[in-house]
Amino acid sequence: MRRGVIALDRAVGTVIALGLLLVGGAMVAWRYGGLPSVPDRITAGPTTAEWWPWATGAGGVVAILLGLWWLARHLPRRVGGRFALPGGDRSGRLTADAHSAVDAAAQALARTPGIRDGSGHVVADRGQLVAELTCTIEPTADLATVHSAAARTAAELATVVALPGIHTRVRLRVARTDKTAPVARVT
Repeated sequence: MRRGVIALDRAVGTVIALGLLLVGGAMVAWRYGGLPSVPDRITAGPTTAEWWPWATGAGGVVAILLGLWWLARHLPRRVGGRFALPGGDRSGRLTADAHSAVDAAAQALARTPGIRDGSGHVVADRGQLVAELTCTIEPTADLATVHSAAARTAAELATVVALPGIHTRVRLRVARTDKTAPVARVT
């Protein structure tokens, strides 16, 4: 997905979840008389039934739980770095630490000229495993060099980790100040 689509998805998801929390909280508050400007009873249709206040309170609780669930599903979360590999040894288990491999890939990417530092970890983002490499680049960095190094590192990482369904995301942050060594001037 493109960055704009992801940002829009998260913004809309957050607004929906907060709306559900607000509506659910208002329903529960109305049920228990916590809204002084709203009448205690509404006399229209089925709202005069004895079960209506209880249904409103239960609906509020369900809306709050749904809003919290929605927020939790749209936030990326870190996952355990150990993954089972096909094959195995005598014990029948063979595991790999993907966090170490992802962090090592970020450190290797940081050795590219124009990239200041790098780190990496594995997250679960909406049900997908994502190897996330985060690097800070100098303002004067050659973007073509950085792009080719990032693409090469992502391809190498996919070969090393070899987990089915893992995706790679490279986040590049531009530093505010340039810390590269100044070029010596000949006078």
